[in-house]
Amino acid sequence: MPNNYDFSTLRDIKTSEINPNGWVNPLVIEYGIGDDYGPTYFWRVKGTKHTFVIPILRLNFISDENYGTHFKEVLEKFSEEYREWREGGFETPWMREYEDDYKNYIL
Repeated sequence: MPNNYDFSTLRDIKTSEINPNGWVNPLVIEYGIGDDYGPTYFWRVKGTKHTFVIPILRLNFISDENYGTHFKEVLEKFSEEYREWREGGFETPWMREYEDDYKNYIL
């Protein structure tokens, strides 16, 4: 189920341009810091509502502070799942929410 988050509550909002496979490129990622779960990055594809969440320390550890690599890997995996849902006809209401959000971004 999509996780929508109000980005107006975040601080230090930045953008990053990436080129993940299976997507209309380039994509702009917007991300900022929130404290809902401790120091955390909230990020999304600009123009969409679904928000991905990852603790800052975890992101720094797995990406060696190269956030674009993390964003790209997550979105490539997500696009595989999305295409499976599309092949199945977006059977559930939450899948249709993703369809509405990403239909112009995932090939």
